[in-house]
Amino acid sequence: MNISFFLADAGSGGLLGGLGINLWSFIAQLVSFGIVFWILAKVGFPIIQRTLEQRRTIIQTGIENAEQAKNDLAEATKRAEQIQLEARRQAQDIIAQAQKIAEKEALRIQEEAQARAAQIEEQQVARIQQEAARARAELSRLVVNLSVTAAGQVISRSVDTKDNRRLVEEFVNASEAKVQ
Repeated sequence: MNISFFLADAGSGGLLGGLGINLWSFIAQLVSFGIVFWILAKVGFPIIQRTLEQRRTIIQTGIENAEQAKNDLAEATKRAEQIQLEARRQAQDIIAQAQKIAEKEALRIQEEAQARAAQIEEQQVARIQQEAARARAELSRLVVNLSVTAAGQVISRSVDTKDNRRLVEEFVNASEAKVQ
């Protein structure tokens, strides 16, 4: 099929005319399209290309920023976990120190209580010893008085009370020395 065949048929309403296409209108539209395409190629396409390139750059920057933000988030999460781990470790150290201090304080209080109890015990022993010594002295005095009275009745002689008392005290002291 030659173009001349189409042209020959166009005048007579041939093949293109049978399709409802007017050859001169088609050529005019084809030339108009070529002119519009050429204008767009010179003016419109570069603007559109620049706009698309800018949008591509913006999108690429957004993707890179998103990746960076994702990496920063992962790093921040890692740092936060490290900080939490360190805080837990420090808390455990503080708790351990507090327990040691509490144990030391409890031991100190216990030792203080034992020392106080020993002191009270010593005071009570000293008081008991004082009471025992006083009771012994009182008992010795009573024994001396009783001995003097008994000796005075047994002997019935005129030895004065002062000599009797001296003799009995010597006897009692000698008896106590033997007992101890």
